Amino acid sequence: MIQRYLFTALADGLESIRRDPSILDELFEDLYELDSTEMTAIRKWFKDKPPSIYHGFARADYKFPLYSIVLQSEGEDKMMIGDEADQITDSQDPDFGADAYAALWRHTYSILCYSEHPDATLYMYEVAKAIILHSHSYFLEMGLWGIQVSGMDIHVDPKYIPEYLFVRQLTFTCEREFRQVDKASRKGKAFRLGGIFVDKAGAPGEDVGEVETLVYPYTPESEE
Repeated sequence: MIQRYLFTALADGLESIRRDPSILDELFEDLYELDSTEMTAIRKWFKDKPPSIYHGFARADYKFPLYSIVLQSEGEDKMMIGDEADQITDSQDPDFGADAYAALWRHTYSILCYSEHPDATLYMYEVAKAIILHSHSYFLEMGLWGIQVSGMDIHVDPKYIPEYLFVRQLTFTCEREFRQVDKASRKGKAFRLGGIFVDKAGAPGEDVGEVETLVYPYTPESEE
């Protein structure tokens, strides 16, 4: 589940900042050229009020500041012909021989940055953005691609967000293959050899379905 990858990336990034606050200097002082007074305030704020991370919209009883990971939208983006994604050909796979079906999905998640101060919300947003961008290789390892990051301010609606809170939204969009295996499709398929077998190329002694054929077809060269 992609929201868990986002959670892991944020948690790891915040833990890195806790262990080494100079990361904040690299972001805010080097990149945005903030003065030393504000940098001292930023380091103190992240030390005194480290943000929590939650799945879903924030609730009134949550501890602020916090990051809230919310699914904004998802759906099929590209379809394969007949939805087919070939057959499982790895003989070590328990689903060996079963048919697989897949489509490419596009997912969009929001990382909502909540705090009780507008500047703190801005700091949280910039930190989250840096962490997500820095985690690009991790997301690729998890099978995500086409990653795009954007952001915006959110108008506070008293019905959903208390007036004393400030919120900024970081948007994470990616693509991923949604794959399913039809285990029942294995029925009626042959997976092992019986009797003599020679492959189409006439290659001698090939392993087929983990069975060594030990069949060596006659060729004129074999008499030499």
